[in-house]
Order: sequence, then structure tokens, then C-alpha cells
Amino acid sequence: MTSYERRYAASVCCANQTPRPRPRLKPAAERGHRKRGARPQKRGKRAGVHTRLTSKPARAALLSVLLSNVCSLENKLDCIRLQRTTRRESRDCCVFVFTETWLSDRVPDAAIQLDGLASSRQRLSPVRAPPHLGYSDHISVMLIPAYRPLVRRSKPVLKQVRTWPSGAISALQDCFENTDWQMFREAAAYSTTTDLEEYTSSVTSYISKCIDDVTVSKTITTRPNQKPWMTAEVRALLKARDSAFKAGDKAALRKARAKLSRGIREAKRAHGQSIHSHFRDSGDTRRMWQGIQAITNYRTAPPACDSDASLPDALNHFYARFETQNSVAARKTTPPPDDQVLCLTAADVRKTLRRVNPRKAAGLDNIPARVLRECADQLTDVFTDIFNISLSSATVPACLQHLPEQCHRPSVSSTSP
Repeated sequence: MTSYERRYAASVCCANQTPRPRPRLKPAAERGHRKRGARPQKRGKRAGVHTRLTSKPARAALLSVLLSNVCSLENKLDCIRLQRTTRRESRDCCVFVFTETWLSDRVPDAAIQLDGLASSRQRLSPVRAPPHLGYSDHISVMLIPAYRPLVRRSKPVLKQVRTWPSGAISALQDCFENTDWQMFREAAAYSTTTDLEEYTSSVTSYISKCIDDVTVSKTITTRPNQKPWMTAEVRALLKARDSAFKAGDKAALRKARAKLSRGIREAKRAHGQSIHSHFRDSGDTRRMWQGIQAITNYRTAPPACDSDASLPDALNHFYARFETQNSVAARKTTPPPDDQVLCLTAADVRKTLRRVNPRKAAGLDNIPARVLRECADQLTDVFTDIFNISLSSATVPACLQHLPEQCHRPSVSSTSP
């Protein structure tokens, strides 16, 4: 029998092998190297936590819990260690929850400690646990949280937005300046009286019509997963990239992708600067709260205003129900001769209109607060006339009655005086 040393046998084995020729690599031009951005990709591929969780169930992106009811947990530790070693889903599990009726305080924590995990013992009331671990008479249940993307949980919201082009306020002021407001009062006059409801309705409708002529109404679709830095410029770049991709022009596609990346970086930088600007002045608490709401994505549901104008009358009848048994007919007292009806001046009305907050929402008359403030000089005369007629006749037009902003109209019996 012949024996060889290890070094000699290795040298003989290597000497007898025929060296394989190394494959010749083609030049870069022949291999057709392409950039990552120009590589053909599968279109329409889904992304998100749900997709990653489905494609890799062993490495769950969310918290996974293992529940089990065991008998004598000390004897099952070896089985638990074996499952953590051999089974990937048990090894990647985040929380192990074991219930045992016979686990008393005499069993120390070191006896039920697993390597790499922190143990916590809690005393619970007797429960019916689902059954099995090892040779136990109960089965184990693996709980993987069900995740629904935000796009599926919430539907897109269509919002009607009114935009004010440059010069819209000036055009509106010129329109109101050249309007003959006396014409509306003459149209609502009957003999010696003026129909206040018709007079007010025609004036507010004319103002709304003039506002619609100088503004632009747009329907905006807001999706729940929409990025806060998404702007019209970025959307235009996205459309340009998609058009270049559909046309098959590689050079145009490369330029469109580069412009899109640059546009997204600029949009994110501008959005970050706008958020930082809210915290520059520590004395402006309103802008500070706006910055906090933008960071936390805080949204409040706008209250739905009840458009039924009969609510004030219903409340009036409800509170006056105690007078139903009064047989004395109600009559209006005659004011003294020297008593004058309250009359408003044009200066008071103009001062009040100029102090209107432009951020407030429009009322039932559908006139924006911005118009009342910017066009105070042009609307002072007609509104002063309407207010004085309302005070003299002791009536308020339905379009000027204030209704409480509420999501649901309450019952009159649930209110208290």
C-alpha cells in the first residue's frame, strides 16, 4: 500500500487537471450595456407593505405573534428552541405568548428564559386558549396582521376649488362700480312696499354671477396616498415621461427621467422650506400650529352646514309653545312718535365689511368673505339699503339668516333655552 502526503497528493491532482480557458468578455459596446433608468421594466407592478408581506411571508414587515397554551412550559423550552432554529417563521416571530395554568411563582424566571428574548410574566384570569406545542394537547396559532393599503381603505375625494386669476378682484370692482343697484330695488317694489326677499335674492344672485365670470372653477381629485410635495410642475413632468415611454424614444425618455428627478428634488426642497417657515416667528402661533398640522398630516372633517332655512322658525315655535293657550291676540305695539327706528349709515356698513376675515367660509348667500372685504366700497350702498329695510320691517331675508354649522340637524326637543 502506497501512502502520500497531503501536499504531494494536492500537487499531483492539480498537475493532472487540464486548465480551463477563461471566457473572453466582450467589449462594453458589444455587450450593449444600458443604464439602469433605460432598462426595460415591468409596468404596473404593485408596491407597498402588503406586497412585501405577501411575497416574503417568512420576513413579515409587520408584527407577528405566536400564541400557544402549553402544559409545563419548562419541558417545552427545548421544543421551542428547536422550532426557532429550524423554522424561519418561528425564528422571525416578534412576540411569543404562552399561557399555562400551572405556572406558579415557585418557578423562577431563569427557568423559562429563551436566549435573545426578553421574558415578561403576567397573571391572567382563566381563559379557553386555542389548542399544541410539542406533545401538548393544544394547537398553536400564528397571527399575522392583515394590512390594507391606504388607497383601498379610503376612496378618492373630488373637491371643487375656485381659483382667482390675476386681476380678478380689479375686474370685479369695475363691474360693481358700473352696476345700477337702484334697478334691483325698483324691480322688487310693489306700490309703496318693497319685497325684501326678492330684493335681497336678486342682489346676491347677481354678485354670485359676477364672481363666477371672473373666477375659474376646477375639480381636484385628492387621493389618500398623495404626497404633500406633489405640484402641477411634477405632474407635468410625469406626463412627459409617460409620453416618451409610450413613444419608444430612448433619448427623450432619458431626458424626461432626468428632468423628473430634478423636479421632484426641487419640489421636496420647496415643501421643506415652506414647513420651516412656519416656525421662524415664535410669536405667530397660528402659523406654528399650521406647521404642526402639516407635519402630523392632521385633517379635520369639515362640518356640513344644514341648508334648510326652516330651523330658526322651528326653534321659535318650540320655545313659544307655552303661549299656545294664551287666548289674547298678539298685536304690535305702536312706537311713540319721538321713537326712531334704528338706521345704519354707509360709513358703519363700510367699516364692518372691511373688517371681514377673508379666511372665513361663505354663508348661505354664497358670497365669499374675500369679495365683501375687497369690494366694500362698491357694495356699501346696496347692503346699507337692504339692512335698513330689514330693520324697519323687522324681517330678515332667508338668504341672510345664520344657521349653526353642524354635521346633523338636532331635534328641537333636545335643545334647551
